[in-house]
Amino acid sequence: MTRALPAAAPGQADLLQQALVHFDQSEPLSARELATTVAEGDDDALRAQALALLVRCHLVLDEHVEVLALARDALDLCWRIGDRASEAIVHATVARSLLFTCDPVSAMEEIMTAIEVAEASGDLTARMLSTGTAGTIYYYLEQYHHCIEFCERAAEMARILGDEITNGAMIDTMACANMCLAEEARAEGDEDRAQAISGIAQDQSREAITIARRRGHRRHEVIALGNLAESLSFSGRTDEALELLSGWQLDPARESQSIITHLLDTHGSVCLASGRYDEAIGHLRAAMAAAESKNSKMVSAEHLADAYERNGDLRGALDTYKLFHALSKEVASEAAKRSGSIAVVRMETAQAKAAAEEERARVTALQHANQELLRQSLEDPLTGLANRRHLDEVMAAGLAGHAIILVDVDHFKRVNDEYSHLVGDRVLRLLAGLLRSACRAEDTVVRFGGEEFAVLLSGSDLANAMATAERLRSEVAAHFWGEVVPDLTVTVSIGLALGDESIDPAVVLGHADERLYAAKRAGRNRVHGPTETP
Repeated sequence: MTRALPAAAPGQADLLQQALVHFDQSEPLSARELATTVAEGDDDALRAQALALLVRCHLVLDEHVEVLALARDALDLCWRIGDRASEAIVHATVARSLLFTCDPVSAMEEIMTAIEVAEASGDLTARMLSTGTAGTIYYYLEQYHHCIEFCERAAEMARILGDEITNGAMIDTMACANMCLAEEARAEGDEDRAQAISGIAQDQSREAITIARRRGHRRHEVIALGNLAESLSFSGRTDEALELLSGWQLDPARESQSIITHLLDTHGSVCLASGRYDEAIGHLRAAMAAAESKNSKMVSAEHLADAYERNGDLRGALDTYKLFHALSKEVASEAAKRSGSIAVVRMETAQAKAAAEEERARVTALQHANQELLRQSLEDPLTGLANRRHLDEVMAAGLAGHAIILVDVDHFKRVNDEYSHLVGDRVLRLLAGLLRSACRAEDTVVRFGGEEFAVLLSGSDLANAMATAERLRSEVAAHFWGEVVPDLTVTVSIGLALGDESIDPAVVLGHADERLYAAKRAGRNRVHGPTETP
């Protein structure tokens, strides 16, 4: 699984790409080494992605306190630079860590945050990882239908991205969920449904094996193989299951201790279910010896105690159960200590998040304030139209192919003197509305100053510009101004110039102004354009 990287120093980007490849191939130590180098660089965009990957490496290495501590730094950077995709990936990783440290409620809260942030980011990789993590959490919460639903979504995203490794992992997780549903069906006495669901799980595990083998992903292949063996054993096909397990050649030089333990424990469990107790004991003892953690050793000890008991070796069962009990206490004690450390880091992370959100809100408020100031600087407060400054900015791009119309209210001083400035202001607002409604969306209507307005007609020749100007004049004259005060009439004079008359917008505007005053001298309530004589 890889993400598109931003343009940066090729060396750093290449290192991060290599780190992602190592991680996808279940080589977290190599991935961590490369990602650490990138995280110590000076490119914030790459550093954020490298820190997100380092958090994932700590998770795979079962270093949960480190996951939470580094996640705090990663999120701080992501919030600062606005990298929502990396932020979502960190949240999803933290959710897994919280789940594995026995805090499912916080894990669910965290994954919902991850999904929300991933959706907002629009990054398909972040969405895939967050959705897939949700599927895993639902699996451990024994909500298997939800697990399958989320894993199906993640698998589809993986297929779109061409990410076969994640696709295969999601398919195998669905196989595990289906096996749990099969076991539930058997417990309810519905053997036909149990066998049908088990068959679906077997097909999914086979598909996962094929994908892992094609991609050379040995870890995923052996996990899917173990799951297939368990589902075959569930269906009464123990010989096939054992043949499948026996056919896998363990290679200590290539297999991690966790994979070796997993395969040996699965082999022992299948033998145990089929009544081959001596073989089960041999595999489970080997699993305990190979266990890379107290937790793995504890799981195999529980299975081994069961095997001894079924084989009639009560002394062996008792001794192994005592070991299981001692390991359980140690695991619980370590988990409690770790939970205390995690709680402190979680609190610090929450405080950092609150501070980041406060800063983000402050920046957003400033941006809105700046946008409002910009809007106000380009808008006439009385009419809501654009102002002269806005027109100057538009004209600076050139007027070729455009036309400019200047509109002035006839005898406007008389309106103010006879009726008041409040009436005059209302006239100007109504006139602004008439001009705006009579023009196209691509035209620019501005209050030029006082009782004068300007209309920049986009893509207009002389005939169209003159027709528009005449229409504006006639609509103003025909409007019922008596709604403002009885017997009030309002007319306008208009001057028009074409943008092609000069390469200098100021010259074009000057021509329109000259023609406006020519229209006023000629008796007002008329249009003068390039063909008119002043």
